[in-house]
Amino acid sequence: MKKALILSFLGLFIGLQAFAQDKKPFVTLDNLQLNTRADFTYDYYLGHDTVASSSDHGFAGKYLVVALDGTLGSKFSYHLRQRINAPNIGFANTFFQGTDWAYLNWNFTDNFFLSAGKQVVAIGGWEYDANPIDIYYGTEFWNTVCCYEVGASLNFKDKSGKHHLLLQMCNSPFINQAMEGIYAYNLMWYGDFGAFKTAYSVNMMEYQPGQFINYVTLGNKLQFNGVEMYLDLIHRASLGEEKFFGQYLTALYGIGVDIGPKWIVFAKAGYDYNPAGLPNTGAYDPTSTPKEKVDFESLGFEYYPMGDRSLRLHLCGSHTSMDGVSMFQANLGLTWKINLLNLTKK
Repeated sequence: MKKALILSFLGLFIGLQAFAQDKKPFVTLDNLQLNTRADFTYDYYLGHDTVASSSDHGFAGKYLVVALDGTLGSKFSYHLRQRINAPNIGFANTFFQGTDWAYLNWNFTDNFFLSAGKQVVAIGGWEYDANPIDIYYGTEFWNTVCCYEVGASLNFKDKSGKHHLLLQMCNSPFINQAMEGIYAYNLMWYGDFGAFKTAYSVNMMEYQPGQFINYVTLGNKLQFNGVEMYLDLIHRASLGEEKFFGQYLTALYGIGVDIGPKWIVFAKAGYDYNPAGLPNTGAYDPTSTPKEKVDFESLGFEYYPMGDRSLRLHLCGSHTSMDGVSMFQANLGLTWKINLLNLTKK
């Protein structure tokens, strides 16, 4: 009897040891990134009274960003991206305004999860979704929209992981002060059909209490054999306008081509239009210049001297035309992205 009891305790101890070894830690850190970029930019204006003043060129540190991701037990994950060098676009010049996102995911089933905290406003489009550190020339809409707000979203992913639907309620990107009580309601679909991918959304944004502007965004992407192409179409209008379609528009086309393991050549072109201030229109959307059509083109390359994506040199030239004024810009910059978790590995 005593021998059997000892053997039972020994078996239980071995079982507990095996369980302890297999058990996943309650808190994990799966990603810890430090990313930074510095540029030299030269702007030249044609058709304007002043040309290339001293303030139109110089060196600048663009981004200094820390990002981390991990899990809390088996059902929760945490995500944070913080810009250290400058606050983000918004009404408050605070440290938290420089937080792109800080949110928790609760995976309450294999297919559904709830996300809450500061997160990306689910507007859609591939330029909009790109990491800002990877944008050298952005559309007027991209440069102006406040794309990170506090809110919550209900998410569904199918078993294949190729289709992601989310329903989000958050502060409106047009908020001007805390507790203003205006919100955005967003429905988003990410689809993956192999070479063809979608980032589509339908949005209702309050710009005043009870007054909405509606977004319909169709982000389309093709990827094959080292080539990536995308076409974003963003339609913005208010139901109160006499003419709903064809008012506020952004159309954008981009292409990138891998030239060997170290080079990427890219081009980008598009169009912004905001008729606010014209007859039978209102200034509903401040994300583009009222009463103006803006055309833009951009061309450049990226060079990765180490062969991976940790160190990058870029050169980009762009042209913008608006109201009889042309702006030419040259941008040269250096970016490095370091996974700090790799520093602990030999």
